[in-house]
Amino acid sequence: MNYRKYELTRRDRLEVLLEAVASTIVIAFLFYRSVGACVLIIPLFYVLEKRKRKIGKEKQDEKLQEQFFSALQVVSTALQAGMSMEKAWIEAEKEIKMLYGNNALLYLELVEMNHSVSLNMPIEKLFLQFAGRTDLEDVIWFTEILSYGKRSGGNWRKIITSCVFRMCEKQEAKKQIEIMVAEKKLEQQIMNIIPLGILAFLQLSSWDYMSVMYHNPLGVLCMTFVLIGYALAIFLSEKILKIRV
Repeated sequence: MNYRKYELTRRDRLEVLLEAVASTIVIAFLFYRSVGACVLIIPLFYVLEKRKRKIGKEKQDEKLQEQFFSALQVVSTALQAGMSMEKAWIEAEKEIKMLYGNNALLYLELVEMNHSVSLNMPIEKLFLQFAGRTDLEDVIWFTEILSYGKRSGGNWRKIITSCVFRMCEKQEAKKQIEIMVAEKKLEQQIMNIIPLGILAFLQLSSWDYMSVMYHNPLGVLCMTFVLIGYALAIFLSEKILKIRV
């Protein structure tokens, strides 16, 4: 499986379609007061589909990252108990199955990987293939350490323990950041809705006052600029709150 991209499921596509329909209706009524503006559903669908794919990719990476971290902890413990690297990953496979189930991304990878190891495939080569199908920094980092250790005959216990310790620090820092940013994300979602609420209120309470902004070239142009500015504001707010560790 190629983890560098995310394939939308049928449910994902249905959610995108419903979101596109709802968003188009809101835009057509609040910004243009025209049924003809519903043609915006076509470009909007593709924009939302791309966004859904990006969000799905991020969630997929988070799941794989969490499972890989759990597996490394098991491997570190097994190595300290005197097991070989190959047997340690068999233990990790069992633990991942117990924690995340048969359909977990990493479990399916470990089943295939451990089967290949039983056929005398070098484990470092299998990890190189795995790292080539993902863009997770921790996986790539561990693969490089594994390959170097195999070539140089390094101390596995010390290497893996150090690797897990650094990943623990990174995961802890990530959790702390997520806690601090959670409130700001909620505020961002509220602020995204407020402009639409104000515009809807003006539409309902001052219909004649707002009518100058509709059904004429200058008004349509003005509302188009407002819509573009609103979309850019949402985009920038999401970018600002997206902090990578």
